[in-house]
Amino acid sequence: MKISFSGILGGLICIGIGCIFLAGTWGSYANYHRLQAYDGLTVGKITKKYFQKAADGSGNYYLDYSFLPAAQDKISSTSVIDKQQWDMLEVGDTMEIRYDQSNPARSIPMYGGSPSLVLAFFMLILGTVFLLFGGSRLFNSFHKRKKLK
Repeated sequence: MKISFSGILGGLICIGIGCIFLAGTWGSYANYHRLQAYDGLTVGKITKKYFQKAADGSGNYYLDYSFLPAAQDKISSTSVIDKQQWDMLEVGDTMEIRYDQSNPARSIPMYGGSPSLVLAFFMLILGTVFLLFGGSRLFNSFHKRKKLK
């Protein structure tokens, strides 16, 4: 029996990448469903944006916003956002806010659109392709040598 160590390593790497894509699929799908449960919709206003640097040199971009849910008091909240979105938004800008009507403190600012099932489906396809390719590569790394006559 001949064992291909490069085939085993390549197969394991592809399987690992496939698992990462499948985990991303689940995260995207869960985020989509969480957003669909927030049935309240209103317009909010950006009150502050700031960057908080971590000890390792990285950091997070924050956005403070306030909104007025239907027949309730004004609510202020904070959200972590991507740098690209943080750069585009300014204090005083308005944006769409989705919130849970049973608990308006649970809200999501809709900067740049809502998550879609298309992303989850695309990541599912990529994860499946990587898993199948890695599995076949791993399987083919263990094969018997044919005897020559």
